[in-house]
Amino acid sequence: MRIHEPPAPGTVLDLPLSPAPGDVAQVRVLAAARRDLLTAPDPAPALRRFADAVLVEVSFRGRDLLPGAWVDDSLGSLARRPRPSPVDPARIRFPAVVLGEGRGSVLAWGETSWPLPLDGSVQVPASCRPGVHRAAELRRLALTALGRRAEVALTRWREEQFDVPWHDVRLVPHAAWWFDIAQVPREMRYADAARGQGRSPERFVLTPSS
Repeated sequence: MRIHEPPAPGTVLDLPLSPAPGDVAQVRVLAAARRDLLTAPDPAPALRRFADAVLVEVSFRGRDLLPGAWVDDSLGSLARRPRPSPVDPARIRFPAVVLGEGRGSVLAWGETSWPLPLDGSVQVPASCRPGVHRAAELRRLALTALGRRAEVALTRWREEQFDVPWHDVRLVPHAAWWFDIAQVPREMRYADAARGQGRSPERFVLTPSS
């Protein structure tokens, strides 16, 4: 049972990357799935697997590191900044993940679904499968995205062959390949993809009072 209400959309949290002063990433809360997304008209079934998670984005000094990631309630351990940063539903960016196996696979990008013509010879890495992060893992992912993988305390994360658990096709090596074989038009924004499949992101109410 959930004890604490997730932070409101637009809440900005500090994610320390090291003890050095100012070495802090920002985590902006975009939406709590159960409260802000699943209450919208006709939510996509793909969102239900993240019912207890919170969608966030992570940046560092103006640079996007994780454009969208699902996090569990350990997010509450991070310190809040006093001023929120409003969320525009039309600019929300969901992770893209692979669901299913073989010829039944699809690229699930937020609420949109794109068939993947895969056969049994293609091994889908765990980094492309759906998953929910803990706050501590966000730090490791942020360091990796910044090219500071050597600072991650866990030895296996420093190994080049380690499959970094992005849980997001957009962040894996050769990410464009997955979108190409799913026939997602190049340069398509998520909002346009969602509107094209009848799931406009503008129907989400993502305000601090939601």
